[in-house]
Amino acid sequence: MQEKLQRLAGLSLIADGLLLFLFGRRYGRLWRLGAEEGLCFRVVRRFTALPGWLLRLFGLGEVMAGVKVLGGASLSVADIYDTMAGAYSVIDTWWRGWFYKDAHRAFDEALATYLPPDGRVLDLGAGTAANLGRLLAMDLPFASYTAVDVTKAMLEQARAKYKHLSQAHFHRIDLMTDPLPEGLFDLIVSTWALEHMEDPALVVDKAWQQLAPSGHMVLLFEVEADNWYSRLENRVLRFFDARQVPAAVVRQMPGLKRFDRYSGPFGKLALVILAKENKQ
Repeated sequence: MQEKLQRLAGLSLIADGLLLFLFGRRYGRLWRLGAEEGLCFRVVRRFTALPGWLLRLFGLGEVMAGVKVLGGASLSVADIYDTMAGAYSVIDTWWRGWFYKDAHRAFDEALATYLPPDGRVLDLGAGTAANLGRLLAMDLPFASYTAVDVTKAMLEQARAKYKHLSQAHFHRIDLMTDPLPEGLFDLIVSTWALEHMEDPALVVDKAWQQLAPSGHMVLLFEVEADNWYSRLENRVLRFFDARQVPAAVVRQMPGLKRFDRYSGPFGKLALVILAKENKQ
């Protein structure tokens, strides 16, 4: 119980600090909504009257305090996503529609470009199968969709949503240690998963072996940048059993066709496309 409270306190500090750091006075003013008098209102009014740079500095300090609090209560990938499985669809909508809109638009365009009409799709770290929802929303025809993920609760959400689709299959596996489902796939996708892999290159190489000739991999993940903000984010991510993927690792991926980076409030996001030649 104490560890759960410590995690909650650390996460709250980090979230509040990041919002204050990113949005400054605009975020601080939200604290006094609905109040027009009283001690709390007066304190918040004085606080939001401080210079913008000082408010952002307070936010940065709050993030660092949250990181320290989390230090003794880090989470595993399974713990994180088991906890947030029920709300993940809402969180995914924020990420796609607000925080990284351009990156997700480019990802959707890549799906439409590289998925053949009778394509077999493999989704690495599929979670609640949000990418299957994308395919359906864009009315992209496919022969089969296979989702793999380590988190039981997320896959249960996916099965419940898409149980009516006979061509959708769900497997609980650890991408680092377990073999992938048998067969070749025309399109292999992954969103927000490789940063949770201890060795993302190993996972990509494993998937590459099961990519069909003329097939493509479309990957979206957090990538390391050479600045202080990226280094701070990496310190926070380690408590969520995650780390930004170094750009050097991306450049060594097989069949690299495209490597684009997109800015957002939580660091750089990479869209990577790998293409396998048909040697026949």
